Amino acid sequence: MRQHLLPCARLLLATLGARICGVHSALAPPVGVRRLPGLTREVRIRRDEVGIPHIFAENLPDLGFGVGVAMAQDRLWQMEAMRLLACGRMAELAGDRRIEGGGLHLAGPSLLAVDQFYRSLRLRGVAEEEWSQVSDEGRGLLEGFARGVNAWVGQCRPGDLPPEFLLAGIDPEPWRPEDSLLIGKLIGWLLSLSFVAKPILAALAADPILQRLRPPHLADGPCIVGRGPAAEPAELDLLARRALGLLGPGTGSNSWVVGGGRTASGKPILCNDPHLVFGLPALWYPMALSAPTHRVIGATMPGIPGVLIGRNDRVAWGTTAVMADDGDYYRETLDAAGTRYLRDGAWQPVETVEATFQVRGRPAPVRGTLRYVRHEGVLCPLLPTAEGEAAASYRWVGFEAWRGLDGLLAMNRAGNLQEFASALEALAVPAQNLVAADTTGAFGYYCTGKFPRRERVREATPVLDGSDADHAWGGYLSWAEQPKALNPEDGMIVTANNRVARDLPRALTGGFWEPPYRATRIASLLGDCPKARIQDMARIQLDVVSLQSAGVVASLVRPARPRLTEPRARRAADLLMAWDHRMDADSSAAALYHLFYHELLQRRIRPLLEARAPGLFHRYLSTLHLAVPAVDTALLTDDPVCFPAGAMDRTEECLTAAWDAAVARLGSDPARWRWGDLHRLTLQHMLGRGGGTAMRLLTWLFRLNRGPFPQAGDGMTINLGAFLLTTPFATAVGPSYRQIVDLGAPEESRWIIAGGASGDPRSRHYADQLSLWLTGETRPMRFLDTGATDRNVLRLTPAGADCASTSCML
Repeated sequence: MRQHLLPCARLLLATLGARICGVHSALAPPVGVRRLPGLTREVRIRRDEVGIPHIFAENLPDLGFGVGVAMAQDRLWQMEAMRLLACGRMAELAGDRRIEGGGLHLAGPSLLAVDQFYRSLRLRGVAEEEWSQVSDEGRGLLEGFARGVNAWVGQCRPGDLPPEFLLAGIDPEPWRPEDSLLIGKLIGWLLSLSFVAKPILAALAADPILQRLRPPHLADGPCIVGRGPAAEPAELDLLARRALGLLGPGTGSNSWVVGGGRTASGKPILCNDPHLVFGLPALWYPMALSAPTHRVIGATMPGIPGVLIGRNDRVAWGTTAVMADDGDYYRETLDAAGTRYLRDGAWQPVETVEATFQVRGRPAPVRGTLRYVRHEGVLCPLLPTAEGEAAASYRWVGFEAWRGLDGLLAMNRAGNLQEFASALEALAVPAQNLVAADTTGAFGYYCTGKFPRRERVREATPVLDGSDADHAWGGYLSWAEQPKALNPEDGMIVTANNRVARDLPRALTGGFWEPPYRATRIASLLGDCPKARIQDMARIQLDVVSLQSAGVVASLVRPARPRLTEPRARRAADLLMAWDHRMDADSSAAALYHLFYHELLQRRIRPLLEARAPGLFHRYLSTLHLAVPAVDTALLTDDPVCFPAGAMDRTEECLTAAWDAAVARLGSDPARWRWGDLHRLTLQHMLGRGGGTAMRLLTWLFRLNRGPFPQAGDGMTINLGAFLLTTPFATAVGPSYRQIVDLGAPEESRWIIAGGASGDPRSRHYADQLSLWLTGETRPMRFLDTGATDRNVLRLTPAGADCASTSCML
């Protein structure tokens, strides 16, 4: 353990002095020559003007080493925090602190409870199983990456580390190769919806009225290819994600590709803007890699030394979440002692693991017992339940070991679309819609992931019976059965988390798809671009027309207008009917619309849910857009089962209330109302989310957070600015990364992230891409050369190699 007290005091005093003097920190990336153990040949790290690393190596292990050094320089704290969460060790960092729940009705949730839950998921154990299956090529990359991280950290003084380590009084632990697989498991878990959604669906299914508010299958909308368990564990997970700035399920993305017959270059154009939670540092890490077998540029996530979204010289690709049903709750039949469970008519022993939890501030560790059952040999956690509740377990695709890393490496080096497609079969979690195109003009769509077969379950149910053999998974869909499309006749493929296809294998019919508004709008705009260029695609990515608002106004407001008697309701209706449905930041009608929609939810949907299942409204509508397709259908059709009294009185009431709310919040003059005054974005650091005096002081001192900024768009527009419907209107999720690639001129590609390459708040690259991102601009996405004569290059040489003392900066 390093001595942190004196370096921490120096850090705080220096930062305070700079802050008082109005001097902004401008910590620059290191340059020069560094001799580090673990290398076989020289590696170069050249950074562009916004600090994005371009890494050059002569073999794959050394390339991994270079990525490890660059990522340790930029995102070491983020990597450490994600690893601690995945391993169930957050209380070691911050003690058993209470997590503020925002009304999720949890009795005293704390970081220790989060640790106990995440430890029960066995993400570390499964990552170690995966490590044993990784190919020699993949092992070389991950081992090189770990050596690079550890070599860089090993030569750092305490003050060289990201300030979070000094403030927390901890050291980064050595990085292990399997830690990268662990981060992949964590990301898969955070992007999965089933664990949080299924208790909600079970509550809806248990009531004959509320069944009508279950998410619909959306088979008639646009497609890409033509009694329940206790909710406490699911709510705790959702609560923890929000508290840590990870938000949780319900995030989405846009991705599309248009064929060369529709572009000016005669080659496909591919676009992607994944929608993840906003924060600092950004979740995405942009980089470019060059080695004899790999020349690839794009975005990854901290801890993963491969490009998840991007391009090489011949192939480009983008992803969106399939929104797949990739996990199941099971009711378990236990014996009286709770030590055995029933499987296929025979009793099996509940397996236990004794766990030790270190809690900061406590002299002795906390001990606990984790309990497991098996489903077809897969170890699955037995969830904690309240006294008298039925025991439940949870099975997830990610509890099994897969070989996704090998698939990722093959994607990165693919020379054409066929080679790229052959790499996708290995991908498991998270399930992704992949669109790809190559320089020959071929383009396609691939539904990737592992999808459980549930053919023997007689009817769809959100909770299965663990003792019933018919409820066991019957393996997974084969790659041949998973939907694909190659060079479709209409010349375009659009994915926006919408339903994959009208006719689907049963393993895919239970997806948690997003409303079809974004997909419909993208397809419409692409249809108006017969000879598309990069600038046309950029304009579509920034589109803020809301098809949802057009439907609400046409179905509820316009028919009601002739019969409205309240003057404020009439004024509100007139303003909305004259609106072009653009969610511009300076739009007064957009502000009024969202206040009206909020009133609809509060006055129509909330009473319906709360009267029949108390607490369900907040749980259902806290999962971002899970409820929207069903809620909009009920509202727009004036469902007589849900609303036997009809819609007219409520529409007038909601319009009046919305007008009053606008006056109260934005002033009496409608011409001065602005959507951006309600809809604002603040990018927060994990420490910047704390409410205590010390956390607020640190946030100010290090400028951890940025914002608030007025935002256009909403949760239903292409240019997404989503917020939780229960806590409007603070932007939480949106296009965290934008990418546009024209395969006719790959070096003219564009990209941007909502933040900066560095996660160190002292760095000049902490948030230096944010100003461009806020205005909708992008940057060139092109490869740099090695910078052989550039002094602003970091050269990594094997320890023991010749190095002039004046050049080395150790």
